[in-house]
Amino acid sequence: MLFTQLIKANLQTEVLGREIEYYTTLGSTNTEALVLLEKGANEGTVVVTDNQTAGRGRHSRPWFSTAGKGLTFSIILAPNISGRYAGLVSLLAGLAVGDAIEKFHLAPQFKWPNDILLSGKKCGGILVETKFKGDVMSDAIVGIGINVNENRLEFPEEIRSTTTSLAIEKESPAQRELALAWTLNSFEKLYHLLKSSNTASIISSWENRCAHLGKKVSFTWKGKTTFGIFNGVAENGEAIISHPEDLAQMTLSSEEISIVRET
Repeated sequence: MLFTQLIKANLQTEVLGREIEYYTTLGSTNTEALVLLEKGANEGTVVVTDNQTAGRGRHSRPWFSTAGKGLTFSIILAPNISGRYAGLVSLLAGLAVGDAIEKFHLAPQFKWPNDILLSGKKCGGILVETKFKGDVMSDAIVGIGINVNENRLEFPEEIRSTTTSLAIEKESPAQRELALAWTLNSFEKLYHLLKSSNTASIISSWENRCAHLGKKVSFTWKGKTTFGIFNGVAENGEAIISHPEDLAQMTLSSEEISIVRET
């Protein structure tokens, strides 16, 4: 069970997490957050569950979470900023999670656009769903999943070799309430930077933890597997990739490609 009072006791935010909707079991925190948004929920409301049964990631892939072990939550935002920055929200969320994980004396890295890694294995992911009014990003739901206290045998066999948790890496349990509070504390500071269009510092911080910056990656584009060098992130959050032969650069959005780091 998650204790919301313990989460709030560790918050340093003005908005995020001041309202927490906690559910013992829920299909998807993003789905519930969207329902609450339609009902007029305040910005900063957090939906969190102890047992997410139908979590989803990018491209409708399922997100696995162990009841009572993982941390799954969604944040309701009302950015009202240019829609061109929509691609940065996922990177911002990754940074916030990374900041929280570092407080457990671990060294997270990122895989563009939404994976959090420890020791080269996935320990967290992000799903951002946005609404627009014309060219303005009016609302956003930021869904975050973190593997916190799972052991290896609790992961499905098909993902055991590529998945890890905070507890596995630190060889001791981690407090989920602290992970959530620390993520929200960092998120709010980064969110202020985004709203003030100070995107350079967000991008720089993300690139400093990128697991594949300057390295060869494979990616699917227009239905084909292509190779290139990942050169960083553009101002709008798109991936900057150059072809290793002619060095021509292109920028691609998360809807267009899915990067797989070459080993």
